Amino acid sequence: MLANERVQMLGASGVVLRTVGGDGGLGQVGATSRTRRVYAAQGEESLPYLRPYDVFDYLPQPAGQLSKSGSAGLESLMPEVGTILQTCSGRNLGPLAYADEYISQFVVSDDMLRLHIADETDRLYVLAFLSTPTGQALLTRSKTGNVIDHLSADDLASVRVPFLDAQVVNDIAETMGGVVKTRERSRLRLQQLVREFVEDLPPIPSSTPLREGWTVRATDLRSRLDVAVHDPIVGQIRSDLLALGGKRVQEIAETSMPNRYKRYYVDEGHGRPIMSGRHLLQMKPVNLQYISARALDFEAYELGAGTLVFGARGRAEERISLPALITDDRAAWLASHNVMRVRPKANVSPGWLYLCFSTDHVQRQVKASAFGSVVDVVDPVNLNEVVLPPMDEDLGHEAYECWQKFAEASRVEADVIDRLENAMLSRLETV
Repeated sequence: MLANERVQMLGASGVVLRTVGGDGGLGQVGATSRTRRVYAAQGEESLPYLRPYDVFDYLPQPAGQLSKSGSAGLESLMPEVGTILQTCSGRNLGPLAYADEYISQFVVSDDMLRLHIADETDRLYVLAFLSTPTGQALLTRSKTGNVIDHLSADDLASVRVPFLDAQVVNDIAETMGGVVKTRERSRLRLQQLVREFVEDLPPIPSSTPLREGWTVRATDLRSRLDVAVHDPIVGQIRSDLLALGGKRVQEIAETSMPNRYKRYYVDEGHGRPIMSGRHLLQMKPVNLQYISARALDFEAYELGAGTLVFGARGRAEERISLPALITDDRAAWLASHNVMRVRPKANVSPGWLYLCFSTDHVQRQVKASAFGSVVDVVDPVNLNEVVLPPMDEDLGHEAYECWQKFAEASRVEADVIDRLENAMLSRLETV
């Protein structure tokens, strides 16, 4: 109600108000219809698929490969560059993302609204406005649903956007354009760096059908009776990397996971931000929590710049073990006891460490090491035995630069959103 009142007062003061969509609106809101998803079999022609919350990651990874022949209309779900993707259902309704050249490579879930605005300045200004506290409140004021919140195409189209002075609009749009470009270049370069890094590694052995199984000597079982850890392909990857000059994790880094803690969450400004495994991967953590100093020792849970992190509890076949790098912007942030910390030793490149954990060679080893009867867990003891590829300082340096650019883009974006919100409030003070 307060956000709607603000917009009405801005309109009454002479500020031009334009709806996001509809007649005379800034663009068109496309509500995609439900599409049957058929996951591709090995070797089948397919397209990579992103779920709604995947698009908020620094470097979104496909949740699976969808069959082209079994899933109709997949190409229509691949967003054009410049499309604003809006969440339209879920507990955390409101966050939105911008489809850049990297995102446009994927099929994005039909559970996201597509906003198309032809004029680039208008589009980038709307992107900033919808990200402000006022814009977020307007987005969610008409939500429906008795169990899960929903947002319709008409709800998004009806949001009125206040266009302040031309200088403000152009400045906001130009700055947001820089943020979008910085992220796009960093994503594409990081993707290319991983590919270049993998090119110098031994190929992963082809697997036989799982139904044929494999044989393991009883003397090799030791303390592990679960299957994945004895996968011969994982063993071959480890042997190939050692022969190439690779090192075990314990030789190049310190690994740790802190103890559980009592949860005393507080408002922002009264505690430190604390991230879950999913937050680690997100450019703007959705529903980030803040925790009181009486709950835990901040120093023990603080991440520190240059630390590689990943969620270490969950499902091994999903997002568990997907890596992120901590740079200066989040160095003082905390992370939960479910997050693995891998801190490189002296003269070890954090960027190279990220490239290692981004390869299928290392991911297979980490996932195979997970254990647990209900929830899969990767612990420091087993992680220390994972074998990493030989160091490449040049590629590692470039990878770390990409992560630093991510941090700078996030800082600039937060600043421009604050400036737009403050500009609207300052205008109201003169009314």
